[in-house]
Amino acid sequence: MRAVVELDVLKLDVFTDDLYAGNPAWVVLDADSLEDILMQRTASELGGPEVAFVLKSKKADVRLRYFAGDAEEPISGHCTIGALWALAEQNAFGSTFGGRHRAETPLGILPFSVELNPDGSRTVWMAQKRPLYSRVDEITEVASALGVGAESIFHKEFPLSKVSTGIPTLLVPMRSMDALERVSPRQEELLQMFRELEVAAAVTYAWGGFDEATTLHARCFLPSPVFHEDPASGMPAGALAAYLVEHDLIPKEKAEHMVIEQGHFIGRPSRIHVRVEKRGSSVRKVEVGGSVRQSVKGRISLP
Repeated sequence: MRAVVELDVLKLDVFTDDLYAGNPAWVVLDADSLEDILMQRTASELGGPEVAFVLKSKKADVRLRYFAGDAEEPISGHCTIGALWALAEQNAFGSTFGGRHRAETPLGILPFSVELNPDGSRTVWMAQKRPLYSRVDEITEVASALGVGAESIFHKEFPLSKVSTGIPTLLVPMRSMDALERVSPRQEELLQMFRELEVAAAVTYAWGGFDEATTLHARCFLPSPVFHEDPASGMPAGALAAYLVEHDLIPKEKAEHMVIEQGHFIGRPSRIHVRVEKRGSSVRKVEVGGSVRQSVKGRISLP
């Protein structure tokens, strides 16, 4: 009989101060003994859609791998924030705050920091890659894929763009919160658009939100592991903020700390914090952070 391995697992609600809000993330701790196939089977058993596995690293403070039910993913923003928060709660990075640390991911080495808030809670800030931009001209096709008329898209003032700070993302500005709420993707058309534009996420956004302190409200649609609307999307949020700052579409004083709402239309309200640093005419640094709540703690038995 093969020995059974038991590992600690956590379910975390990321980018929220409230339980059962934000984006849920499973985190498997001390997963160095697991082979790839067992990570994939574990992710499928936990029901993801994405699961972060925490391992030791020879290159950084920690190594993270991400599995959906059927494949390994290059990165997951909310799983990264959740896993690093869980380690910070165990003082894995020391008892002081504000220092720079590094996480090894399939996407490369990502710097991060942990900050202590006045109420004693911790916020993890994850750096993203320098942004890459390209313009998108298929306005009519994008509108149709999103289930809205082209007049609902704010494309003259804020051109449609493809931006990547790690994950290539289609950014679509909507004229109002009402227009944003009306977005109802035609799944097959949008999946075709993902393939044609070579993007891994589509973000629709509008200025303002449900909270006065909000900069933007966003909705994010992802093609994998199955097509779905995401409650909170760390990597696409960084891409959106970088694009607005790079092209001077947001006041400089707001660029230093933006708050992006997401998930309200699917019952998982979230708040993603983004800091963007611009030097001269180019964005030099993008950081995404947020709060985390733990909803489940347990152990999983693996063959």
